Amino acid sequence: MTRFGMEVVLAHPEGYGIMPEVEAVAEKNAAESGGSFVKTDSMTEAFEAADIVYPKSWAPFKAMEKRTELYGNNDMEGIAALEKELLAQNAHFKEWECTESLMDLTKNKGALYMHCLPADITGVSCDQGEVAESVFNRYRDSLYREAGCKPYVIAAMIFLAKLVDPSDCLMQLLKQNRKRVFKPE
Repeated sequence: MTRFGMEVVLAHPEGYGIMPEVEAVAEKNAAESGGSFVKTDSMTEAFEAADIVYPKSWAPFKAMEKRTELYGNNDMEGIAALEKELLAQNAHFKEWECTESLMDLTKNKGALYMHCLPADITGVSCDQGEVAESVFNRYRDSLYREAGCKPYVIAAMIFLAKLVDPSDCLMQLLKQNRKRVFKPE
């Protein structure tokens, strides 16, 4: 988003940082586009005057690396232990929930709430989650539409990662002139 000149605020608890090279790209894009990229450990600060919020739970990057290694070694006991460790760690951050009071801090109390789903919804899918039921319900239709795009985004990312020249591949497919089926919404 920083490459499009947006003012992006990344909020996460201490120890939950993203990959440093991703942060570097965000900072570079913001500088080139006239946008901004700010990090904070305050969810309140991130919501203040925001047009769009995208609160998403995640594990620390180091935990993801460890999880990948454990799966690679087919270490299911290690995975179970890691999950237990992460749940205990996450218990320290229960206040990191998208609530009505946080949404009231956004620009004109009307920011768009986004999430790629599934979400941990307080009182619905869990006792204490990442989003309040009332916030989730207010944005339910747009969230389902957003989540409906997820398989296509993933497919596009795989396509782009696997091919040296994706545009050439698409042109070759078009030249085959095969009948395609599109279902209107």
